[in-house]
Amino acid sequence: MKVEFSPAFILHQRPYRETSLLVDVFSQQFGRQSLIAKGIRKTKRSQQGIMQLYQPLLLSWSGYGDLHTLTAVEAASARYVLKNNASLCGLYINELLIRFLAVAQPESEIYHAYELALDGLQQQADDEVVLRLFEKRLLLQLGYGLVLDKESETGLPIEATARYLYQANKGLKQCLKADNRATISGRSLQHLIDETGFDQTSLQEIKQLMRSVLNYYLDGRPLQSRQLFAEMQKYASKP
Repeated sequence: MKVEFSPAFILHQRPYRETSLLVDVFSQQFGRQSLIAKGIRKTKRSQQGIMQLYQPLLLSWSGYGDLHTLTAVEAASARYVLKNNASLCGLYINELLIRFLAVAQPESEIYHAYELALDGLQQQADDEVVLRLFEKRLLLQLGYGLVLDKESETGLPIEATARYLYQANKGLKQCLKADNRATISGRSLQHLIDETGFDQTSLQEIKQLMRSVLNYYLDGRPLQSRQLFAEMQKYASKP
């Protein structure tokens, strides 16, 4: 297999042997790929400098099997600059892609959603809104789209003042009595459907909903980026 100058982003990289890197990338045309960047750590700093997260790249590689050799790299455009909490949000999105994307499966719509998310984070839009919309679009394109406008059993449309429980394998169910589990109002669900009108209450409820659904498909395996974010918040809260 030989690929020449495919638009791509680096999702994660780690040292390999003395001078090389193992690089997880998300290619617009070829999906998630694992590449060896041979000798990159002993090249000029200008060459190493473009091998960064959130940098749009044009990558070439060759080889067979699950691990290919990077043969050329160029910057496609300016790097997305994510500051403060936005940088942690970027790590979280990258980890979701690594965990959810199948190897070598093209996902052009998810690639576009990723670019939108990076742009939103760079423009310092509301981080919570950017993350929730990316999660929603990711699940939709993977075939796990959320049915948010009606109850799963009755087919009745949601009501703004009613409260619902969302089960990833079943859908929405109205809660007629007090429920200790995290529920979400019809009003908050409508905000997620419309992708607008968010406020602090709806964002908090939507966050709980998306976390529950993602945990289901992750089989309860924790995300390192979530743990990192929690640790940094704890450190920041200390006097």
